[in-house]
Amino acid sequence: MLFANSLHVLCFGDSLTEGMSMGRPHPHPYSIALKSSLEKAFPSFNITTDNQGVSGDQATSPPGKFLPRMEKVYEEVHPNNPYNWAIVLGGTNDLSVEYEIDNIYEALHKVWAIPLSHGTKVLALTVPECGIDDNPITAHGDELNKLIMEHEAENYYTFDLHNAIPFRGIPDKKRSELWGDPVHFSPKGYDLLGKLLAERLTELIQAQSTDEEAENPEGRTELKKREIAAG
Repeated sequence: MLFANSLHVLCFGDSLTEGMSMGRPHPHPYSIALKSSLEKAFPSFNITTDNQGVSGDQATSPPGKFLPRMEKVYEEVHPNNPYNWAIVLGGTNDLSVEYEIDNIYEALHKVWAIPLSHGTKVLALTVPECGIDDNPITAHGDELNKLIMEHEAENYYTFDLHNAIPFRGIPDKKRSELWGDPVHFSPKGYDLLGKLLAERLTELIQAQSTDEEAENPEGRTELKKREIAAG
């Protein structure tokens, strides 16, 4: 449900959420393009994004800080400005140090559960490709992504980032435009990610609105009458 004509989105994860790439001193997070694209899709809404990306962080706790960070966000921010959506991207760093796939998935499950328990919908992203052939991300990423995509919970949705912005199988020129290094996107790649996520959220929000209208057509009619009366 949208809160008072507002859309408040939490962007949570590691360096891929923070917007880092090798050789670039300043981050360029996908949340920039996400907010801009959502504003075009919902021009009458007040839209905010809260970027909680921390480079190097892991979901598997300990030593990862995903879980305590998510708990802190909901203790300090959520009560005053509730999130409608939490976009969660994690697992890359966990895979790189070869944690067990089941342990990474269980850690992500616990992280997703926090926003879900507070009435926030979750959009979980799959781990993107890695351009290094012998990296554990390449070897085991598909296993984790399958668990992310097949997870089921009320108000839990997914976006297959791995396939949406591939590293392999695209022209070299396109790869150099979208990728800043074998693990991170370039600013243009982060902008593309933000736009794709806005499209996915727009699709889900509009579908929810259609479902609510179908369930309560009389309430929708009354709302329309009040909007017309208000001018």
